[in-house]
Amino acid sequence: MIDTVIFDIGNVLTEWHWRESFTQMFGEALVEPLADATVRSPGWYELDRGALSEDGIVDLLTQNAPQYANEIARIVHECHDFVTVFPYAADWLKGLKEAGYKVYILSNFSEFGYNRAKPRFDFLKYADGALISYEIKEVKPDRVIYEAICERYGIVPENAVFLDDREENTAAAIDFGMHAITVENKAQTDAALRELGVHW
Repeated sequence: MIDTVIFDIGNVLTEWHWRESFTQMFGEALVEPLADATVRSPGWYELDRGALSEDGIVDLLTQNAPQYANEIARIVHECHDFVTVFPYAADWLKGLKEAGYKVYILSNFSEFGYNRAKPRFDFLKYADGALISYEIKEVKPDRVIYEAICERYGIVPENAVFLDDREENTAAAIDFGMHAITVENKAQTDAALRELGVHW
């Protein structure tokens, strides 16, 4: 029986609107080349892994497009502004808590980005705990991160359901032994939770 719900942050509890932000900051013509150099680059995972400093990430990503060095630096320094909390996020967690479920956060996020965005994350007050990728220098979908949250909080994998917007992350959670739902929108996710017997 499921007694624990684990939430990703981006595109689950917050909107990750990097494309709109890039367009506003730099203009439509630079969106694709800057995306290839940053958020679509394998180097972006290193940002979330937390092994490099903020300036180290800038240097790493700038290698992808040196001609856009200033723009890439701005993206790294301001990436926390590319997320906006969904209006239903806090009530979602609160409702599950009041129904008796344990609620946790498991997200890929840089240390500097998370700490700058965290004051806006009103849903955190309803979480029983959180594990953010930079803390353990591992990122989803690596199995280690699922092991780590279960060990930290005494979660039994088969009693937990993980919500994430990326299929590779939910597939990894399932391989680890959790239930998982790939989030498309809240209505679809709520329906899938209820199919698993989660009611609030």
